[in-house]
Amino acid sequence: MKIFATLALGAVLTSCSYSNVKSRTDDQADLKAYKTYNFMDVELQGAERDSVTNTAMNEIKQAVAREMNARGYQTYGKPDLLINIGLVIQEKTQTRQTDIREAPRYIGQRRYSWKSETVPVGQYKEGTLSVELVDAQQNKMVWDAVGSTVLNKRSRQPEQIDKAVSKLFDKFPVPVK
Repeated sequence: MKIFATLALGAVLTSCSYSNVKSRTDDQADLKAYKTYNFMDVELQGAERDSVTNTAMNEIKQAVAREMNARGYQTYGKPDLLINIGLVIQEKTQTRQTDIREAPRYIGQRRYSWKSETVPVGQYKEGTLSVELVDAQQNKMVWDAVGSTVLNKRSRQPEQIDKAVSKLFDKFPVPVK
């Protein structure tokens, strides 16, 4: 089951370690020239209302704000940059292939052929967080980062949210001041 939430502002997924983080920067954008930022409005759709609490979203926004402030940006009502957060949580099934070496009892009967199968062995949730910085005047994305990881019970703890946001901002071209 796929859950999709488009949220506004900053950066981050709620997890302990990203297995994959990618970022892109607009070659024509000078991110050091921007001084102010603010978050876009958050809109939860469908099942996200149940799986993503306001508290968790606020913690994500606070973590993004800390990263932006550490780089010299300030919040402002009419900002240079708008921050958009996208969050997708997917229910996934872990599988494995059967092998003739581990299941020899299936060999033997007349006209019986043994075939490899995909066997489900567990369920888990994978979260993907994207943070996009948009030039407010041109309505053009100037930087984005996307990370994904397996979610667990600790994923919503503030320390884990901070680590996840920090991982995304490791790819940000403006260093911490």
